[in-house]
Amino acid sequence: MKINYVYMLTLFLIWGCEGFLDERPNKSILIPTTVADIRALLDNDSDLNVVPGFGLLSSDDLWITDDGWASLSTPAEQNAYIWEKDIWAGAESADWSRMYHQIFIANVALDQLDRLSQSQEVESLRGEALFHRAHAHFMLAQIFSPVYHPENASSTFGIPLRMNSEILERSPRAELDAFYEAVLQDLEEAYSILPETQQLKTRPSKLSAKALEARVHLVMGNYELAGSAADLVMGNPTLSLMDYSSLDSTARYPFAKYNSEVVFHSVILSYSFSGVGNVNVWINPDIYGSYEEGDLRKVLYGLKRANGGFSFKGQYTGNFGRFGGIGLDEIYFIKMESLTRTGQATAALDLLNEFLETRFDEEKFTLLDVDVTQGLLEVILEEKRKSLVYRGINWIDLRRLNQDEDLKRLISREWMGEKIELNSGSKKYVLPIPQNELNSNPITQTDRVD
Repeated sequence: MKINYVYMLTLFLIWGCEGFLDERPNKSILIPTTVADIRALLDNDSDLNVVPGFGLLSSDDLWITDDGWASLSTPAEQNAYIWEKDIWAGAESADWSRMYHQIFIANVALDQLDRLSQSQEVESLRGEALFHRAHAHFMLAQIFSPVYHPENASSTFGIPLRMNSEILERSPRAELDAFYEAVLQDLEEAYSILPETQQLKTRPSKLSAKALEARVHLVMGNYELAGSAADLVMGNPTLSLMDYSSLDSTARYPFAKYNSEVVFHSVILSYSFSGVGNVNVWINPDIYGSYEEGDLRKVLYGLKRANGGFSFKGQYTGNFGRFGGIGLDEIYFIKMESLTRTGQATAALDLLNEFLETRFDEEKFTLLDVDVTQGLLEVILEEKRKSLVYRGINWIDLRRLNQDEDLKRLISREWMGEKIELNSGSKKYVLPIPQNELNSNPITQTDRVD
C-alpha cells in the first residue's frame, strides 16, 4: 500500500501540539521518494498556502464589540486583541507551529530532490520548496521577530532559522541580517528555476518569487530594490487590475478566486475572530468611514450588520476564506512607495491615480492632485490601508512605519468601557514565542515589557 505522505507529514505536526523542535517519530518512515510524491507534498495547499492570523487580529484593521470579544473561542485571541503582555496563556500557537510546519515540509522536499536525477520538473519543484521556505520564514518574522533595522540587524536576534529537516536539531534565534539574507537567497534561487507562471496560483512561480522579494525589500527599507522587483510583476501580461465597477456589490463574495490580481494564493489561518459569520467583528469604523462617495471599495468590502457595523466580505478567495496571499494591488502600492521615497513623486502620483481609477465609479472619480513635495507618501499609505484591509498587511506596515517619526501611528480600541492604546514604540509589536517551544528549544523569550 502506498503511503499518503501529505497525510503522514500533516500528522507529524498537527496544530502545534508540540514544540517544533520536540522529538519526533523516525523521519525515515515518512519521507517521499519520487517526483510524484514531492509534487503531492507541495500541492497540499491546506498546509502550505496559509499565513498567520494574529497580525490581523492585533492591528487596527478590525473592530470587535465587547460581546464579540467575550465570545472569542480562545484566551489567546482575547489577549492579542487587547495587546496583553502574555498572549498564549500557556497554549500552543498555530501561527508559530503551522509556519514551521511549512518550513519542515519544504526542507524535506529539498532533501529528497537532491537525491533525484535532475530534470526540469525536479528544478521547478526545488524552486517551489525554496519559495515556501522563504515565505514561511518571512511571515513568521512579521509576527515573532523584531523589526529589521540595517544599523543593528547584525546584533538583533529574531527567530530560529531552519535550513534543514533535522527535526532534533536545536536552533538558536538568528541575527536579523543573517535571517533576511537567507530569505532573499532562497527567493533568488527560486526565481532562477521556477516557471514564469503556474497553472495553479497556489503554486509558486517567478512572479510570486519577485512579488515576495518586493515585500521583503520594502520591510528592509531597500526601496529601489523593492521597486525593481515590483516592476517585473506589474509588467507581466497575465496580471491586471480589476475594474471594480464591473463587479456585483450585492454578491456575498464579490471577488472571484484566482482573479486577475492574485499573484500567489494563500489564506489567513482560521480563528473565531476571522469567521465571516461573526457579526461582532467589523471593519474598523475609521477605515470604513474614510471611503468617499463613489469609492467602490466601500460597497464591495462592507457587509452591513444589524448591530450597526460592517463586516468584511472583500477577500480575494471567492469564498469565506480570508485572503492572505500576494495581490497585484499590493505590488502597485510597493511601487508607489518606492517611487516616492526615491525622489520620483510625480510618477508615484500618476501610478496612484491609475490605480484608484479602477476602484471608483467612473462618473465620480477625479484625479488626485496632491502636492508632490509634501504629503504624497501619507496619501499612498492611507490608500494602501483602505485597499488591503483585512489581509494582515497593515500589521506589517505598522511595525516598519512606526520607526519613522513622520509616519508612526498610535492605535487604540474601546474595550469594556475603557480606551486602550498601543504606542508606536511598544515592544508588544513583537508577539511572544509560545511556551511549548521554549520548553523544547531553550531560547530567550521575547521582551514585551514597555
